[in-house]
Amino acid sequence: MKKLIFIFFIGLITTLNIQAQTEQPIRKGFTLGASVGGGVLHFSDGLSEKATQGGISLPNLKMGWFVSPRTAFYVNTVGQIYESEGVDRSFEGIIPSIQYWATDKWWISGGYGAALDMKALYESDGESKKSEWGKGVLISSGYEVLQRPKWALDIQSRLYMARVTRNEGGNLDGTNFSIGIGITLF
Repeated sequence: MKKLIFIFFIGLITTLNIQAQTEQPIRKGFTLGASVGGGVLHFSDGLSEKATQGGISLPNLKMGWFVSPRTAFYVNTVGQIYESEGVDRSFEGIIPSIQYWATDKWWISGGYGAALDMKALYESDGESKKSEWGKGVLISSGYEVLQRPKWALDIQSRLYMARVTRNEGGNLDGTNFSIGIGITLF
């Protein structure tokens, strides 16, 4: 763990040194982004709580359009893989959102859309229950540590809360908090 923390701080110091050479990004037109990271996922269904699980936060993709240099409309795919009954599943969302740059490097975003609990794409059809749909809310924030005219590298965090309706009755409520590194193309 000490080695991981040391590597993180060396990377942060290197990034901050590179940041001194930053160029202003040109934010207009079509935009596309992706991120990878880790997070924690917690479920509850009614009065019972399930164990909190940590894991890889995938897929985290977004595409959209700038309406001004500080505001963009995006469609986000957020999610995290988890294990249920010995099978990998994915708790995901397809969330339209608005992203606003409060400063030249710091942005905030929020949106509301569809939630999905489904088997992981790499699992075979017979191993897992059917997909379940619902609704979800996404709140996220990020800081662009490296900016170039056509792209930016950022550190971002997401809070995704959703409720899916179970096929066998009842609801499944999930909360996902993730931190990751992302790249946005302008």
